[in-house]
Amino acid sequence: MSDSTPSPARGLSTRLSRLAAPLLIAVAVQSVANLIFHAVVGRTLTPSDYGALGAVLAAMTLVAVPLTALQTAAARTAAAHGLSRATANQALLRAVLYSIPLVIALLLAAGLIQDFLSLGALFDAAILAPTLLVAIVISVARGLLLGSGRTGVVASSYIVATVVRLGPGLMLASVWGVTGALIATLAGEVAALLTVCWVVLRADAGPLQSVTVGEVTKTGVVVAGLFAFSTVDLFLARHYLGGTESGYYVAAATIGKTVLALPAAALSVAYPKLVAAWPTAGRLSSLRSSLLVVGVPALAGILVVAAFPGLVLDLLYGFGAYDPAQSITRVLAIVAGTSALVSVFAHAALARGSRWSLFPWVAALAEIGLIAWRHDTPMEVVQGAVVALVLALAVLTASELTAWRRAPKPSDIAAAAAVEA
Repeated sequence: MSDSTPSPARGLSTRLSRLAAPLLIAVAVQSVANLIFHAVVGRTLTPSDYGALGAVLAAMTLVAVPLTALQTAAARTAAAHGLSRATANQALLRAVLYSIPLVIALLLAAGLIQDFLSLGALFDAAILAPTLLVAIVISVARGLLLGSGRTGVVASSYIVATVVRLGPGLMLASVWGVTGALIATLAGEVAALLTVCWVVLRADAGPLQSVTVGEVTKTGVVVAGLFAFSTVDLFLARHYLGGTESGYYVAAATIGKTVLALPAAALSVAYPKLVAAWPTAGRLSSLRSSLLVVGVPALAGILVVAAFPGLVLDLLYGFGAYDPAQSITRVLAIVAGTSALVSVFAHAALARGSRWSLFPWVAALAEIGLIAWRHDTPMEVVQGAVVALVLALAVLTASELTAWRRAPKPSDIAAAAAVEA
């Protein structure tokens, strides 16, 4: 083989990068727009009010992000059997019906959520209910489209959501403050939902294939653990710290979480490849390429924010307004970017059906305990997040590198052949 011949790992990384490109571009645009949204709104609110807004926006993400399990399961169904109108109709109808009890539960819990997050209006907590409904349906629709190769439509839905949030959405925020900003966020997601449903419901006729509950449940538990691990510090900071200090923490955490947007998009493409590669001799190459495709954008985000935390804060929130948040912004960017690798290893464990995929739950519980123990300053909250990250990364790196280096067993190969058949 000549020196110019690409290695299998490099070729796989190139194919993954090309497949993920539309989503990466759309998510990059959305991430920049998200920072612009926070910059505009953050300049009009007090640090205390901004802390309240950030906490509710994180809660919106809390009810939405674990639903990527639905997206993953739907994508695998469409990839294996094709996307038909019957499959789309059944999947979306079930998504609406199954979400109704959860939506009602969130509405009933709105008062408790309002008290826990110290929100000024009950509506600011109750808006989580329709957010959950939209998130469930859009996750299924996007998954069906991704599985059938319609990556461009999914990318377009992110752009539509961004345009609505920054256009009429910012007008609402300027009039109604925190409540308007939350309505703007929901409006953008509704517009994105209409975009994907318009395409997915016009699929060609074909046989019905159901998205299995077991796959959704298994993936959902893992994804929820990853989200809890990466986000619980923000909620605890809002709960334990004073209004101004929580605002500083939310500002820093918002920038840090934005670092995760591009790696998350890349991981949504890499995970099905990990599932397919596990029973094969090329399993380790697939893991390496996934770490590379996810790790490169994560590292780029870390370098920018960690090198210029003051500049980023000034550009977003006004000169000097959030100077006390510089040190925690730098650390939280590093934590967020590095946690992308934890996500890769957890998905690798999920791909091979290992219980190690649940370890982020252990790390999240450790993080809760550490922050409950020491939380007098923002930096003490950050320290709890750092210790939990080191724990999760060390354990999952050891477990997955050991597993993926082993040669595939005959039973693995037989199982893969059965799936292909």
